[in-house]
Amino acid sequence: MSATRLPEPADERALRVEREFEALLDAAIDGVVVIDHEARIELLSHAAERMFGYREEELVGRNVSILMPEPFRSEHDAQLQRYLKTRVPHVIGIAREVTAQRRDGTEFAAEIAVGLVKGMEPPRFVAFIRDITERKLDQEALIRSEAELHMAQELANLGNYVLHPDGRGRDFVSPQLYRMLGLRPEGTALVTAQILPLVHPADRFRVEQAFEHLQTSARAFDMEYRTLRADGTLRYIHHIGQAICADDGRIVRHVGTLHDITDRRRAEDEVRRMQERIAHFGRISTMGEMAAGIAHEVNQPLTAIATFARACQRLLSSPDFALEDVSAALEQIGQQALRAGEVIRRLRSFVKNREVKRELIGANRLLEDLLTLAQTDARHHGVRIYLQQSPDAPLVQADSVQIQQVILNLVRNSIDAMLDVPEQHREIILRTRVDEEGDVEFMVADRGTGLDEATLAELFNPFFTTKPGGTGLGLAISLSIVRAHGGKLWCRANPLGGAQFLFTLPASPRAST
Repeated sequence: MSATRLPEPADERALRVEREFEALLDAAIDGVVVIDHEARIELLSHAAERMFGYREEELVGRNVSILMPEPFRSEHDAQLQRYLKTRVPHVIGIAREVTAQRRDGTEFAAEIAVGLVKGMEPPRFVAFIRDITERKLDQEALIRSEAELHMAQELANLGNYVLHPDGRGRDFVSPQLYRMLGLRPEGTALVTAQILPLVHPADRFRVEQAFEHLQTSARAFDMEYRTLRADGTLRYIHHIGQAICADDGRIVRHVGTLHDITDRRRAEDEVRRMQERIAHFGRISTMGEMAAGIAHEVNQPLTAIATFARACQRLLSSPDFALEDVSAALEQIGQQALRAGEVIRRLRSFVKNREVKRELIGANRLLEDLLTLAQTDARHHGVRIYLQQSPDAPLVQADSVQIQQVILNLVRNSIDAMLDVPEQHREIILRTRVDEEGDVEFMVADRGTGLDEATLAELFNPFFTTKPGGTGLGLAISLSIVRAHGGKLWCRANPLGGAQFLFTLPASPRAST
């Protein structure tokens, strides 16, 4: 049989409640202040003492407004009087931010919530006060950081997003991303349906595939595409996207960055066009230097054509001419015309200003196709050219005219370097081989006077030349062409005397020629 619990005497109960309340005050992390209906302080927790720098006995009986800066004291008194008159709890039970003041006069940001003690008249109030100085500083730092981020993104034409396809998180889209795409924010979410209609039709299928893979396989993508705004403006976008998965494989977040690279692409296009114009100038300049040799090379078949044509006339005027002799003369005329036409065709192809066109071509064929023009100038100066072709030289992805321009420029330099060398030593070696890294190495070697260390250090700088009438652009153009093809160009001494100019081109993964 259980014992019957006797009712607790009222005075003991009051004492117990008071002790429990004091224990609650001592344990509270936030500052606790109890005030009466005239705003006089009745109790102060230890946390409040530490927060404001007062001892409880210093504040008991004083108006709570002592814990506030001067401008806010009258406002607090007015709020209390309004409640006592209307009994409408305008601020009771509502957390709000205020400015508080310590004993030493320093102010700090605080969050306060006031509660009404029920069943007491006149009323008493309990205020819970929290020092939110650090939180405010963190918020201000975050606001500054976001402002700086937005400014940086605007300057860099960069935008980012974080999307939650499962709807369980808060989506974020930077304002710059909307401006970049020419869109207006619709709610807080950015969906692919807003981006896809802006993508250039030629790029749309590729972008759709990337978006679909991101939705189904969490595959990241890094791609460039073009967009067309409503006003018809074409923009180039670099888009990096990534799906984040939970432990169970479910896609929970899409994150991505869009970078407007229109200005960069336009600058690259302008640089490319400038390089093409400079390269075209280089080819014209090279042909100008080779003019005498070309004229001699073309003049030979033209002279032969004229000779055979006069022979035909003589044969036809003879009463007993033989058709076989006339036919043989006409055949020679045709062959010489083809010879002259080939020189002119290669010359026109070489100097023509055209778009860069890269194609798969055999490394050895580049030398063979160039030989007609190279031999023309070489024979005019008494120089012999020898080919040393690698039997296993692979294909290269290159613009044949630009690479031939590099080789022809190196051949021209080699010819000029041997003008003072006895004619029996004037020879140039054109060689292809596969180097240790699997790239194709081209070499143009001469037996000229060679180059000293000072000249080698400046050799590829624009406008540096060792020729009296040179422009100093030939090797600089050649270097830019080789680098644009992913190769290297350098020079070294020839063990037999003279110099060796070498450059490499990456081999194509296709089968060797």
